[in-house]
Amino acid sequence: MSDEPVDPPAPVETITLKLKDQGGDDMQFKVKKTTKMSKIFDAYAGRKGVATATLRFMLDGERVQGDVTPKMLELEDDDQIDVAIDTVGGHFCR
Repeated sequence: MSDEPVDPPAPVETITLKLKDQGGDDMQFKVKKTTKMSKIFDAYAGRKGVATATLRFMLDGERVQGDVTPKMLELEDDDQIDVAIDTVGGHFCR
């Protein structure tokens, strides 16, 4: 073994995110800042028993894409992401 000092691993930075639906129910997730949002969205949808594709995730009114991370979005502990059912507009015919 070498006598060189070994740097301790950097602490993993985690935050708690709150996902809140239109009915006011919220769910909390403790995640690493480097976790892709798609993983969080899939976990939320799984707990709700719905497909991820049927949900829209928004932060400050802007849709959040699954390929970003909390670090990229500059999210902090206890930040809230709003969840809505994604509706597709249609055409009404008489």
